[in-house]
Amino acid sequence: MTPDLLNFKKGWMSMLDEHREWRKHWFVLTDASLRYYRDLEAEEREDLDGEIDLKYCLEVSEFDVEKNYGFQIQTREAVFTLSAMTSGIRRNWVEVLRKSVLPRISTDITRVPDSSDKENSSSHPVPLRRHSSRQTYGDSGETPTAAPRARDYAELAPAMAPRVSSPSPANEQEEELSKEQQQRLEDRSRWFQSETSEKDLSSSPWDTVVLKKGCTPVVLKGRPPVLQPEGAIERKWAEFERREVESLPLMGSLGDQSANEVLQREVASLRQQLACLQGDEGGGDGRQCGPNALCGRSLEAMERAHRQALEELQKQHEREMRELERAKERLLQEEIQATAQAMEVLKKAHRLELEQEVENVRRQAGGATGTQALHREQQPETQALQRELDSLSERYSQKCLELNRAEQSGGEREREIRRMEREMGQLRKENQELQSRLTEEISCTGHSVSTGQGSGVGVSLANHELSSCELEMLLRVKENEMQYLHREIGCLRDELHSLNKEKRSACDRYKEVYVELGRMKSRSEQEIEALKEHLKLAMAALQEGQQLENNLEH
Repeated sequence: MTPDLLNFKKGWMSMLDEHREWRKHWFVLTDASLRYYRDLEAEEREDLDGEIDLKYCLEVSEFDVEKNYGFQIQTREAVFTLSAMTSGIRRNWVEVLRKSVLPRISTDITRVPDSSDKENSSSHPVPLRRHSSRQTYGDSGETPTAAPRARDYAELAPAMAPRVSSPSPANEQEEELSKEQQQRLEDRSRWFQSETSEKDLSSSPWDTVVLKKGCTPVVLKGRPPVLQPEGAIERKWAEFERREVESLPLMGSLGDQSANEVLQREVASLRQQLACLQGDEGGGDGRQCGPNALCGRSLEAMERAHRQALEELQKQHEREMRELERAKERLLQEEIQATAQAMEVLKKAHRLELEQEVENVRRQAGGATGTQALHREQQPETQALQRELDSLSERYSQKCLELNRAEQSGGEREREIRRMEREMGQLRKENQELQSRLTEEISCTGHSVSTGQGSGVGVSLANHELSSCELEMLLRVKENEMQYLHREIGCLRDELHSLNKEKRSACDRYKEVYVELGRMKSRSEQEIEALKEHLKLAMAALQEGQQLENNLEH
């Protein structure tokens, strides 16, 4: 559907600022610039955030951005990147900006005079009549927004000015003007036809257009006057027609009646289009979305489909609930049967065990002798278990003693190692002192040799040589002692390492023995408990047997 470009003079869009961040602004298109504010109240206060100058606009093109749908405005100074919420809004803004830029470019082209018209234009200057979008008309004080359409005739005034002096170029320009107007009329009629072909599902702002024939306006009462967009369109179209009629006397004064005829034909075609629209509406209350409209039928179909889907879902849910209830009842019955069978099996097994125990007790114990025999049979087992416990406790105590001895020996060796390390430190200090003394004496001997002191010098050198030899011997002795101490320390460390290994192995064995003792203790306790239970059962069986015998005797 072709958009109503008159309504796309203001709107919300995002703009990419110099910090490469998107800022949302309220954009307002004027004759020569695209202004943007913070919001609607800022527009009323005229608190301007910025302005894009469209006088030197080179191109308006769509541009892919990461946010929504973007387009670019290229001027001589900079390139501005904007973003609309939808692709339709972007397309409408691009068309409006192109239409506001193209008449200015065509005006600049028509202003270029040729060599034959320079003299006439210089001798007879004709002022260019332009209507600014800020100029007010009538008593309403509103700013018209259809300036690009009204400038279509005013921008051709410089081209028609030479007709005053030379009639032959004027005729040619008349023909060109009529051709351009006819082409514009055909484009506009095609646009209206495309509008009418898509009126079934959307409202059109052209229903309230005011057409003028002479001075009497013909208003189509298709919509209530309370709606602000239609009223604004109505006033703007009235101003548009008035501006075109007011521009006719310029051409009429030059003897050109073709523009008036073209406008009349255009008005007639617009009336026909509006009559077609009224006929399509069918004389209703003016609302295109009613019970007989396509949107109403589609809504009813959607409601029916939705209702059917809900009914099917409810039926399916009821079926599933019934199936789940049946499955639940079946599972409950199966569980009840399984538990009953398990209880019967347990009762039978318990009864059989009781009978076997009673029979065993009766066979083994004919009286008090049976219990004594049981004691005699079980006494060796208890004695063996006691012996095992005693042996394990002895082994445990031995291992504890071994661990204590190993810990004591390890502590002694650690103390010995620390003592050896202290001795090594002392020997290192003595060695360093001897080396420092040796270096001092060598430096003194070198100094005395360099000064040269005769025979006394030779004696001192001999003494120094002797002292140096003694020092070397002492150093060798100390080094040997240090090596011996190093070896002893290494041996002690090896012994300490082996003792640590033995300690760890003893700990592991101790843990194993402790675990084994715990197991044996628990096993013996279980056996003792079992024996006690057997004794209790045997005593109970004996008492029952005695009672039965007493009953039989009586």
